[in-house]
Amino acid sequence: MSFERNSYLTTRAMKNFLIASILTMAVQQFNITLNGIIVSHLVGPDALSAINLYQPVSLAVTSFATLFGIGATIIASRAIGRREMDKVDKILSTAVTSILVVGVLFTICVLACQDAVVSLICHEERLEPYFRSYLLAMISFAVVSMMNVVTNQMVSIDGQPQLVTKSVSISAVINMLLVILFAWGLNLGIASAAFSTICAQVVNILLLSKYIFSKRSSYNINPIRSFSMSYLGANFKQGLPLIISNMVLMIMFLMLNNIIQDKQGADGIFVMSVCVNLLSLGMMFANGMGSTALSVGGFLNGQRDYQGLRILISQCMKLLVGSLLVIAVVVQVYPDFITLLFGANSQELIAYTNSSLRIFVWMLPTILLVIFLANVYQMLGYLALTPLIVLTFPLVLIPSMYVWGDMGDGSLIWYAFPETGLLVLLLAFVITEVIRFRKKDVAHLTLVPTKDVENCYDISVEANRESMAASLENLDTYLAGLGIGSELQLAVRHCIEEVTLNIVEHSGKNMEHHYFDIHTNFMDGVLEVIVKDDGRAFDPVALPEEERGSGLKILHGLCSNIDYKFMYGQNLTIMSWTIN
Repeated sequence: MSFERNSYLTTRAMKNFLIASILTMAVQQFNITLNGIIVSHLVGPDALSAINLYQPVSLAVTSFATLFGIGATIIASRAIGRREMDKVDKILSTAVTSILVVGVLFTICVLACQDAVVSLICHEERLEPYFRSYLLAMISFAVVSMMNVVTNQMVSIDGQPQLVTKSVSISAVINMLLVILFAWGLNLGIASAAFSTICAQVVNILLLSKYIFSKRSSYNINPIRSFSMSYLGANFKQGLPLIISNMVLMIMFLMLNNIIQDKQGADGIFVMSVCVNLLSLGMMFANGMGSTALSVGGFLNGQRDYQGLRILISQCMKLLVGSLLVIAVVVQVYPDFITLLFGANSQELIAYTNSSLRIFVWMLPTILLVIFLANVYQMLGYLALTPLIVLTFPLVLIPSMYVWGDMGDGSLIWYAFPETGLLVLLLAFVITEVIRFRKKDVAHLTLVPTKDVENCYDISVEANRESMAASLENLDTYLAGLGIGSELQLAVRHCIEEVTLNIVEHSGKNMEHHYFDIHTNFMDGVLEVIVKDDGRAFDPVALPEEERGSGLKILHGLCSNIDYKFMYGQNLTIMSWTIN
């Protein structure tokens, strides 16, 4: 009987995280779309256009959350994979403190320069009062928006994406009720969309904070006591490529809005608003895959589980491109539904929007694949590559828009988008091939390592006694080759046998279709063994000593360093021995 690593548990972890992540983003996108639809119908189509004009400012808010928060969670996910929990505490506590300070300073700066911001972004006189009202409402609570982004990611990297989904769903219902109350009942106009969004974000932060400060979380957040200047620098360094990318996108959207306003007027901005919502729908899938790469992928990378990482990234890419192609086909067939949904109120505007959407939508499969790949590069530590790839977006799109926009009546300008998607993907391939030529042992386009670490034992085992016994025979051969001594070799074997026997006997799974993974590596004098399964939750560490059976007593006697975590719907039992 031979053993090798299969995709069973990695796929389960991906689905566990991805479904929750996409549901979370679907709810968030539903909030944004619903706000736009309600405001468009109750206030007017110009209100929707004004909300779209806020996009560059929104990207600036997200950029600061990314610089000091999301970058920190990327480092933290790798540290969680290595079980360096003291480091995780300091990383995340420093991130929270940074966001609170930067959020307040950002609000003060924008409010002080609001006239300049309005003049820079909004060129249409009839849109200016809507945009100013929305800007003031949202910017006044920028720190809330920043903390909302970071809080979601902090809980997700601790293996609890479903909790984020539940919390965001509750806040979405509150948002829906409040936007109707504010817009229709209190007649607050476009500000109703901003106030309802902020209130929903506050609810989400409070709900997730109950988990973050509970005993169930892996870390202890203390923004004052655990703040560290050294980790502030590390968080800043990790987040810097992401904020550069966001700033590039912010400038691109600013230029894009200006070009559309100049060449197609207010109707063009309405079409662009619908296109942005369509892009946001695609981003729901791309960001879901990207979050999976950063969280689950970062965890696997921290464990040096490169085989699992390859499986994860490959499946994410296939699922992403397939989903986006389905969206593109649906838009080709049913553009009227989308156009009317967003409040187009004349036959000319409906026809113009329909034809533009059919062109624009073919950008999604290519450009969003590149955005997903940028997350992969960030997770792998290619910090300069992410902003470099994102920089190609405006460098290709803006000149292309001028070329297409100067043809005929300018309505061909929408062809610039699918053209940009193809060229950017081609450029990403060329850039990564240059890196691959120098780096070696990395995959085409994704740059995921193709070679596993040395002294690694990595298999998937069907959860039955026969397969378990055969796998232990292979394990004996592996351990003997490490030269760690017969006594320690026997101890490691007994510990793995006890953990895997518990899976076979008590997992509650159909043994014919249930696998567990054994992943070991021997580096820097430390032998680490990780056993994963998706059966019934079982913590061999937390059980009091007096309640332990003979097997668990032997386990704890032979290994003094045992850790356990239930993450992404799976049991992770981590054992390590230091070799003198």
